[in-house]
Amino acid sequence: MNSYIKDQLNLHFIVFIWGFTAILGKFISIDALALVYNRTAITSVAIGIYLLILKRGFKANSRDLLFMWLCGVLIAVHWITFFGAIKISNVSITLAGVSTGALWSSLLSPILSKTKFDPIELLLGLLVILGIGIVFYEEPNTADIRHLSYLGFELTNFQLGLIIALFSSMLSASFSILNKQLVTRYPKPVQVTFWELTFAFVSIVIYSIVVGNNPMKLWATQNSDWIYIAILALACTAYPFIKSVELLKRLTPFSVMLAINLEPVYGILLAALFFGASESMSPQFYIGVLIILGTVIANGIIKARKRKG
Repeated sequence: MNSYIKDQLNLHFIVFIWGFTAILGKFISIDALALVYNRTAITSVAIGIYLLILKRGFKANSRDLLFMWLCGVLIAVHWITFFGAIKISNVSITLAGVSTGALWSSLLSPILSKTKFDPIELLLGLLVILGIGIVFYEEPNTADIRHLSYLGFELTNFQLGLIIALFSSMLSASFSILNKQLVTRYPKPVQVTFWELTFAFVSIVIYSIVVGNNPMKLWATQNSDWIYIAILALACTAYPFIKSVELLKRLTPFSVMLAINLEPVYGILLAALFFGASESMSPQFYIGVLIILGTVIANGIIKARKRKG
């Protein structure tokens, strides 16, 4: 097996693992805030040990540390809203919303990194809105549907979950754009991730204290939760990031983008396998998801051709 095929298989394995995070989020019984509190604590410690073993150090200048703190807050709120959306709706609905990340990046990049706006991306954005609209008004084949009143609007739990997932996707895209500016200044990106996740954990602690809660009560107490959180933090967060940094040095951004766009596909298939009836969606849902994913992939192909041109 040549090195390119091996790298591609490793990349898809990592994306498959990322798709599994949503499954673990549904298995874990604690709420989204506590889940992310535990995840960031364990992952930051694991990456810290990794840096110590390899003697890579933790040094970062004070100006960048403030920027890392902002990125840490973004990733914390992204994860909280991501897992919150899963607990409100289901895995499939949440992944449909989160799959819009690449197009959020296209819309936000001109604002956050001052890149040139592309009119084609506006057209692609309209297609994504069409796909989201189809998903939003679909009727799931499940008895888990509930009707809610939220901020004066009548919504189903699936519609509210989709809205939260879209917001989560926007936060994820914002984090990626800002994080890229940091990573390019450091020869070892793992250092940046260590500080961001540490600041994410500290931010949750500060938030809990400000609202009058004891952060120590956020620790998981059930043995089953600890097992799932350990898998989430180590196998689905620390390991994939460290490995993906190595792969990014050898694979093209386009190859990586195409693989990452398969994360919702893997996640939705896994959800159907693990949760059966509660993840049973109508054909309308899958049409909407195909429109979203097809548009995101088309966006990547168009960008790749422009770079070559």
